[in-house]
Amino acid sequence: MSSAEGGIARRACLSALSGLLLALAYPTPDLYGIAFVALVPFLLALAGAGRGAALASGYACGGAFFFTLLYWIPRVMVVYGGLPGVAADLLLALLVFYLATYVALFAWLVAATWRRLGPRALLGAPVFWVGLEIARGRLLSGFPWGLLGYSQYRDLPILQAATLGGIYAVSLLVMAANSGVALLLLVPAPRRARVAGGALLGAVALAGCGGLLAMRGASRAGGEAAPVRVAAIQGNVSEETKWSPGAEARIITDLVRLTREAATRGAVLVVWPESASPYSMRVPVQEKEEGGHDAGRLTLQPAREYVDLVSGLARDLKIGLIVGSVDYDIRGGDLSALNSAFAVGSDGSIGPSYDKIHLVPFGEYVPLQRLLFFVNRMVRGAIAGFAPGTRLVLLPTPAGPAATFICYEAIFPELVRALARRGATILVNITNDAWFGRTAAPRQHLAMAVVRAVENRRFLLRSANTGISAVVDPFGRIAEETALETQTVLVGSVVPGGGTTPYARAGDVLAWSCAILTVLHAAALRAASARPMAGTGARDR
Repeated sequence: MSSAEGGIARRACLSALSGLLLALAYPTPDLYGIAFVALVPFLLALAGAGRGAALASGYACGGAFFFTLLYWIPRVMVVYGGLPGVAADLLLALLVFYLATYVALFAWLVAATWRRLGPRALLGAPVFWVGLEIARGRLLSGFPWGLLGYSQYRDLPILQAATLGGIYAVSLLVMAANSGVALLLLVPAPRRARVAGGALLGAVALAGCGGLLAMRGASRAGGEAAPVRVAAIQGNVSEETKWSPGAEARIITDLVRLTREAATRGAVLVVWPESASPYSMRVPVQEKEEGGHDAGRLTLQPAREYVDLVSGLARDLKIGLIVGSVDYDIRGGDLSALNSAFAVGSDGSIGPSYDKIHLVPFGEYVPLQRLLFFVNRMVRGAIAGFAPGTRLVLLPTPAGPAATFICYEAIFPELVRALARRGATILVNITNDAWFGRTAAPRQHLAMAVVRAVENRRFLLRSANTGISAVVDPFGRIAEETALETQTVLVGSVVPGGGTTPYARAGDVLAWSCAILTVLHAAALRAASARPMAGTGARDR
């Protein structure tokens, strides 16, 4: 092996170690403190690295991290998509390669900057990282799963930065800590590098102190609204059972029984999970033309028996309900299925519904369907053909207007923010994580939902079909939670909130600023690449 090849291999090994260490900071190991130093070997491996070595290091770090974080994806594709195991593993590899490309671009930027500016490149690392994170969260419909800041969902003082700049502010702090430690460990270490490293660590410490003070200040403040008793129903219906013949009656019986139990325990708002019931609130009906021979226009009508059951339950118990249900819409004369949540008043009235806007690609729809026409056939029709919702609608509840978001939408801060800033007093997340079994995925999903509560300073009530259901306070404390794969009722209290956070007002200004600076810096590096550099050393080591 040549010295250049050995240099690349050594850097890649250090970077892969960083990826594995970083994965330990996420559920279920939840060793969140390790995230502040996990990326140090990766950053140090970029010192003096040429383009090839930097890209290899980035792919090694990103590949090790995302393979470890997303190990559960093939199980979903095999069990529920009908794919052979080899095909599922290949698709995971393609997804990981795509996600690791963002880490590789980050590595290229840091290494190229290091060759021109020396260790000062690490000062730009937090900006580059966040700029690429928001790109990953928005491009190709977005997949912001496992952003760096989510490693800190249990680190409440640091997590409070999310009220200022969203989850991306937390990512910035975590990468700043890694950059600071890397600067202190440089050998030989210029004095300026040590000072800069100390400054970065000091800024992270100050942010943690500020978060701690914000939490203590809020606990001393008075004038809050009265608590409202709420409940999340966890029916624990497996995907195999849900659509099996004859299961409908038992599912509905369990939902009604659990709802009555919640009401006896004082809940005035009860939330059912995503698509909890096998029945729909409305059904499509083909009208008959005169004579009854030819089909007339398509209309939607209430599913009277099911609607009467749900509205009668709410009226008898004097509770508000949020019910997950498949709904329908007629668009351009064609029938479209929607993943929806309906509000039911304590008087039995059926209120407005929210239709899921951000659907799961290759789960609820096939993107670029004309090009990828073969996908649904390959998975034997397992991909549901949902249409996206088009309206931001708050659902009326006894705790005030609820920003209700469905399953996958919990990982998109911009969508929840858009709902919450319309005057929501609480957040409600309904989901069905039965697909994931007892893997780390349900806990990872919950971790991201927790951050939405902090970003918007609202209580969050989460109802999950098989768990994890939870009540989360506006500072990210999980006040109540359920175990996985148990049928239960979670009862807790929420306090309706008011006002808006800086993040709710400004949105992702911080992250977009980082993205703009990253693009400008990359352009400057490209423009400067033709100019000679002194003392750059071998480019491939």
